[in-house]
Amino acid sequence: MFKNISIDRDLAKAFSVTARCACFRQAARSLNVNSTLLRKQLRHLEVEIGEQLFHYQERALHLTNAGTLLHQELARRYADLNADETYAELIRIAAPEALLNDILARNLISFIRQHGGLRIEFLPLEGTPVEQADVMVWLAEQESPRPDPGFAMTKPHRLATISFYPHIATRYSAEGRHPTSSYALDDYMLVQQRTNQSVPAFRPWNKLVSQRQSSVTFAPKHELVWELIKNSACIGLLPEYASKLDKKLLPLKEVFNDKIQRVAWLSSTPLAAAREDVQSVIKLILNAFEERKTWFE
Repeated sequence: MFKNISIDRDLAKAFSVTARCACFRQAARSLNVNSTLLRKQLRHLEVEIGEQLFHYQERALHLTNAGTLLHQELARRYADLNADETYAELIRIAAPEALLNDILARNLISFIRQHGGLRIEFLPLEGTPVEQADVMVWLAEQESPRPDPGFAMTKPHRLATISFYPHIATRYSAEGRHPTSSYALDDYMLVQQRTNQSVPAFRPWNKLVSQRQSSVTFAPKHELVWELIKNSACIGLLPEYASKLDKKLLPLKEVFNDKIQRVAWLSSTPLAAAREDVQSVIKLILNAFEERKTWFE
């Protein structure tokens, strides 16, 4: 039935994976291809054979009789068709926790959902790059020189300038009566993320925290700082865009006279930059910041 039908190994694998997944979308994720393209390839195969290969039953994709026979035929032609021989080179993405959660998460979640056959590792990066990763996003001071970590990097791309302000939850601040100076913070619990203590740009805020003998909480994670501000009547330093993500947060822009700002940068290693999968991640990061450009100065 299929002796005169030419089916190369890639198409045979696409058919086999679709049969195994019983779902076009999941098969496409596993194969790292577009689901529409996969459907077209298999539809063209059906036309060439002259038989329907798949049908839906109870919302799941099943092989027809012809599909079952083809599956058996391809197993004979390609004995190792179902062997797990796919190798995906690791993509290492280093980024600050805050940017990963606040800016990049939604885009990365979508990317991973669409590319189920990749290998990805997220690495923490709270300062400038010191360890090699394929894609690096970091925060630096306004006038910081280009990092020199001891390994080759592509020319850093400036993503955004991010302003930071003390924030309070709207539920704990009556309209028109929120703090407008550093002295007005004396009656509030301050919350400080530990990694912020060594950031030069945060000097005005860090000085205020260091003077406290009471009413101060040190938190290890960005997310915990966020939750303590929202639910524990604390005031803490957050990016200005925090109020874009959560309308219940209010930036206190009058507390400090000097601007508190950092710059987000993007770079990669030269060898990794030539890889198609890494290029896709870089494009994703650029798009994520472009989509939110109104959040930044």
